[in-house]
Amino acid sequence: MKNIPLKIFIMVLISGIVGVSGMIMLKINIGNLSDGYREITSEYSENKRYTLEIRALLYRHQALVANHTAADSEEKYSEYETAAKKTENSLCDMFDELGGRMKSGDRSEKVYHKAYSSFISYLQNAEIAFGFSREGSKATADYYIVNVMDDYVKKVNANLDALDGYTEEEIVAAQNVMDGHIRFSTVSAIVCISAIAASVTVCLAFCVRITSNLEKYKDALEKDVERKAEALREHSEKMLRIQNNTIIGMANLIESRDGDTGEHVKRTSRYVNMLAFAAKESGYCADILTDGYIELLSKAAPMHDIGKISVPDSILQKPGKLTGDEFESIKSHAAEGGRIIRDVMSGIEEKDYIDIAADVASCHHEKWDGTGYPLGLSGEDIPLCARIMAIADVFDALISKRCYKSPMPLDDAFGIIEESAGTHFDPTLARLFLGLRKDIENYLKNTAADDSALY
Repeated sequence: MKNIPLKIFIMVLISGIVGVSGMIMLKINIGNLSDGYREITSEYSENKRYTLEIRALLYRHQALVANHTAADSEEKYSEYETAAKKTENSLCDMFDELGGRMKSGDRSEKVYHKAYSSFISYLQNAEIAFGFSREGSKATADYYIVNVMDDYVKKVNANLDALDGYTEEEIVAAQNVMDGHIRFSTVSAIVCISAIAASVTVCLAFCVRITSNLEKYKDALEKDVERKAEALREHSEKMLRIQNNTIIGMANLIESRDGDTGEHVKRTSRYVNMLAFAAKESGYCADILTDGYIELLSKAAPMHDIGKISVPDSILQKPGKLTGDEFESIKSHAAEGGRIIRDVMSGIEEKDYIDIAADVASCHHEKWDGTGYPLGLSGEDIPLCARIMAIADVFDALISKRCYKSPMPLDDAFGIIEESAGTHFDPTLARLFLGLRKDIENYLKNTAADDSALY
């Protein structure tokens, strides 16, 4: 009997030593795992920041090349070339920084080199576009910007997406390992706490404190991930704004070739938005005209005449009557616009937007009675988005000054819309547009009160 206290003491001592030793080892293991996870998340955040900055600078550089083709003086040429060179140097620095973070032989390094190679090809074609622009070959320069350079931009973005994907896979794998060790640690902590509770009250308090610290650290990690995720969302929204501004800028650039200052794009987009919501409120095509559809349509409206990039300036800016061949060249812009949107923009926009934008560009010259072009569609076979765009485009063309005509009074323009209902235009949409007359007049007065061409 007298040996029992000693045996109990030895058993308690052993359990206490095992419990304390186990908790210390768990703490060290969790600390090592935490350091590794923190390093991976930090690397992920930095890589993501570099790729986002590269995308933003690349779009800026492309916009500067586009502005160069629209310039009309040596001062502007030099200004855009200087800005483009500065942006190019920044891009090179960002690629060098990103490349320095790649691990030799890793799959991420291979994707990085593909992205860098596409970027160098993009710069080479940018120099070619600059050359054509300075020589006065604006159409050729525009072709390089929209078709060749944009293709390399898409390749760079695709490789950067793959690079981001690989990094995200690594952080997910690290998170899974971390979660597994935390679960294992939690079970082990319970075992250790039970052993310590049977032997030493002090060890029990020590185990509880460590478990509590683990939970606090996990909460801190979750908050840190949430903060970084919010920062990434803000960067994504910034990129979306840059993308939308680039699209609007391209549309304005194309419109400026036939003498418009860009107001046509702004006004037609507004008319489209007003008419689409009026149709929705009336119950017309309610299964199509959702808020999401209207938002995409309003965003796509500026691209309706993108096909004009393929029409020579001599035709677009001709003040007199067009010949038959010249008119056929003008007509080709509809089909060409749809092709450009599907071929060039499919990699940077969602499918629903591309479908609407392509239909708007291809079919906004179709007529309700089937006499339009390029496909001769009629009635409801014409996409709804194109029927809405047709009314907005024709109305603004009537009241706007062009190199070949004077602006038409608003009364006459609304009269033509009314007379063309059922022939040129969807009769229901034409009636709804006429019902918006007061709103349209207020809009025009508020946004262009000093433009005498409208009144």
